[in-house]
Amino acid sequence: MQAALDRRYDLDRKSAAEPGVDDVLAEFVDRLRRAFGSLDRVSGKHILDIACGSNSSRSPETGRRTAVFEPWFCRLLLELGAEPVGVDAGDLEAERFEHYSVDLSRVGALDFLPDASFDGVQDSRLFGSPEFGAKMPERRDRERIKAELRRQERRLLKPSGVVIHSDNP
Repeated sequence: MQAALDRRYDLDRKSAAEPGVDDVLAEFVDRLRRAFGSLDRVSGKHILDIACGSNSSRSPETGRRTAVFEPWFCRLLLELGAEPVGVDAGDLEAERFEHYSVDLSRVGALDFLPDASFDGVQDSRLFGSPEFGAKMPERRDRERIKAELRRQERRLLKPSGVVIHSDNP
C-alpha cells in the first residue's frame, strides 16, 4: 500500500520533507482498523470523507502549501479497494477518487448526497483547517456547523454504517 502511495503521490519525498505525513497515514490506518476490524474489510465499502483535504491546503503555522493536509484518507481508501468520496473546498481536480467542491460552512451543503448511501463517514479535519477557522471565527457559527455535520452523518450512513472518526463530539 505504501509503495503504491509513493508511486502515485510521491509519498517518500513528501514524508521526508514533512514528517507529519507519516503520522497522518498511520492515524488513518488505525482508524480504519478500529472501524472495520481489519484493512481487508474496507474493500468495496462506500466511504465519505468530509473535509478530506486538498492539493491546495496551507499550513496553519507557515501559510505555505503542505502535504500533511492532502487527501490521504481518500487515497488510502482507493488503494485498499474502497469507493471513497471526498468533499472539500480546495483543489481535488487531479484526484482519482470521486470528489466534490463543497463549502462546508453552509447548512445543507451535503444535501446533494443520497440518504443512507455510505458504509462509513469520517469528518476529522474541518475544525482544524486554517481556511475554515478564518471563514468561521465565531463560536456560534462553528456550533451551527457541528450540529449540521451530526445531522448529515445520521442521514448519510447506511443502517449498518459507522462513523470512522469525528472531531465533532
